[in-house]
Amino acid sequence: MMNDPNLNAVQGTQSRKGYAFFIAFVAATGGFLFGYDLVIVTGANQFLKEQFQLSDMAFGFTTSSAMIGCVLGPFLGFKLCDGIGRKNTLVLAGILFGVSAIMTAIPKDMVTFNIFRIVGGLGVGLSSLASPMYIAEVAPPRMRGRLGIMYQLAIASGATISTVVAYLLADNLAETVSWRWMFASELVVIVIFLGCLLTVPKSPRWLAGKGRFDEAHAVLAKIDGPDFASLEIEEIKANINQEEGSWGELFGSGLRMALLVGCLLAVFNNWTGWTAMAFYMPSIFIEAGIETKAESLGWYSGVNLWQVILTIVALCLVDRLGRRPLWIFGSIFMACTMTIIGLNFIFSLSGAFAFLFIMILLCAIPHALGLGSIPWFMMSELFPTHLRAKAVMLTTTVIWIAGYTAGQFMPVLMGAAEGKTGTVGPAFLVFTVICILSLVFGVKLLPETKGRTLEEIARSWKK
Repeated sequence: MMNDPNLNAVQGTQSRKGYAFFIAFVAATGGFLFGYDLVIVTGANQFLKEQFQLSDMAFGFTTSSAMIGCVLGPFLGFKLCDGIGRKNTLVLAGILFGVSAIMTAIPKDMVTFNIFRIVGGLGVGLSSLASPMYIAEVAPPRMRGRLGIMYQLAIASGATISTVVAYLLADNLAETVSWRWMFASELVVIVIFLGCLLTVPKSPRWLAGKGRFDEAHAVLAKIDGPDFASLEIEEIKANINQEEGSWGELFGSGLRMALLVGCLLAVFNNWTGWTAMAFYMPSIFIEAGIETKAESLGWYSGVNLWQVILTIVALCLVDRLGRRPLWIFGSIFMACTMTIIGLNFIFSLSGAFAFLFIMILLCAIPHALGLGSIPWFMMSELFPTHLRAKAVMLTTTVIWIAGYTAGQFMPVLMGAAEGKTGTVGPAFLVFTVICILSLVFGVKLLPETKGRTLEEIARSWKK
């Protein structure tokens, strides 16, 4: 039978598309570990609080101590991403995850526990820099939004699986040991992650930056065909010749605005309400009437599964609707839900657990569709190749500082609101104000990057 050239072309395109998804999937597994590592403590912290008799401040630090490593990770990561490459940085992150998983499962005191939570956070910080950057640099422009949101999907999936694991362990093991197995369980995914990393190529843009253009061309051709590879290589070469890669250029005219946009994406990602609530959701469920810790984790698993479903919806929409419409929609929706929750507490409109659970599910919608998913991949879209590691280091550091402060000070904010007004409602109205600022940012400053090459986006800031 004669070969049909059109059929062969279609099969080749599908094969390359599958390869691009595979690469993004492997890189996004760093996001799975990110979600698993940071959320597993939410299942364990209630047991830690009782076993080690933690004060409110110590409880807050134990819950969010990994964020310290997350903040430090990008400072180390940007040097590593430029020096040893995005892929090898992810390998190092996996090793740090493994050390943390072992040592947080066996500590006899909270000092040791928190030290190795910070080590795990360092792995999260490295992967949060390298994974989105790697995905952005290998993805064809028409697929970059979908492949980028795979990272957020992996985070949500990791969070969901961790809560299911925490629920099963809490329901079947003694409280004194269940939390230890929660942290040890992460080792299964870490081994798979490190094994899969051996099968993917280095970033083509990193290879080109090192003068290895033939290798870069081969990777790009395998991702989207030789014609695409040739065009991309020529554009990458042109931009490499124009770039100095210095801190001065990053803070100079044009790119200074790109850096501002990246930092604001990072802040609004964490301070529009969802992050602060997510850290303490099982405890909130218990306060709302759920009787056991295991049951609260079961409800929390349901919330995270809802997040996964919503993130799949975002994956389907982002390259069709664009980044800005989803961000604007998310800001408006989140402002409305935070207002309703705040007013509910202030006027005691409903004390039922069912109402609280429904409102949490509604809050998940704008976070998953826009406010939570877009910043992680869009921060890697905004900058030129030689400045990308430096710029994403700064924006990722901001995102972790914002995440840490949201987790650390949510109990303080709620306590202050209740002390002054007799209700925690005003704390949620603070988030309403921040969501309105996020809306203004989306309308006035956020660019649309849908369907544009990374080099085209980088040039646009200089106009």
